[in-house]
Amino acid sequence: MRQAKRNILVTRPLSAQQLEYARILGLEPIIEPALEFHFPHYWDEVLRVINEHPKSDWVFTSANGVKALKELMNSGLQVRPETQLFAVGAKTREALQDLGLDAKIPRKENGKHLAELIIKEGKINSVIYFHGNLSRDEMTDRLGEEGIEVIELEVYETVINPVEVPGRPIAGILFYSPSAVEGFARGAGFEDDLPPLFAIGPTTAKALKEHTDQQVEIAGRPDTEVLLRLTADYLFNQSEDHITREDRG
Repeated sequence: MRQAKRNILVTRPLSAQQLEYARILGLEPIIEPALEFHFPHYWDEVLRVINEHPKSDWVFTSANGVKALKELMNSGLQVRPETQLFAVGAKTREALQDLGLDAKIPRKENGKHLAELIIKEGKINSVIYFHGNLSRDEMTDRLGEEGIEVIELEVYETVINPVEVPGRPIAGILFYSPSAVEGFARGAGFEDDLPPLFAIGPTTAKALKEHTDQQVEIAGRPDTEVLLRLTADYLFNQSEDHITREDRG
């Protein structure tokens, strides 16, 4: 049977459902968002670019890009039936499905494999990439190597906030992006001893490794519930192993 709840520091907001799931697992999330997202007040320029490239397919690597699309649709944008949509993973595709759209996703949910999926489609000359100001170049560089034009459409701004550790015991820290890692580096920093670190995926883990030699646990799939389950299993198994060793002693 699991012990008392473990406090975990989470560097992004969680939904009510995710919070409930965390507590069922024996975790008590303390939310300290590392990022804020700002969207344009007017979409005229974005709409102009989209309308100038009617034959380009669309690419999304975050739910925020889809949120921007929702605002564009509310402003009068109509998605042409022939437009193919590509998403980096299942969560982004689900966000598109909520708008009545569907997207193809790669087998491995990251920018590199998304680029390979687009390349393998063939006959794609250009894509419109809905992204934020801090989006990484992994996917766009790979498409450029294959001669596929990437029309970069910045549809939101990411603002990084310094993240501090609260004044109470923390059993683990959860990171969702390299930008969140940067926010923690600007706040509490990685110089002092920290509790176990957990990353949503290998890209975020790589960013953590640039700041610390500490072990990083990585979710098997970029999904919040998977990350929470990994965190709970690690923290409680670690505790049970410690109790077992004490009993043997």
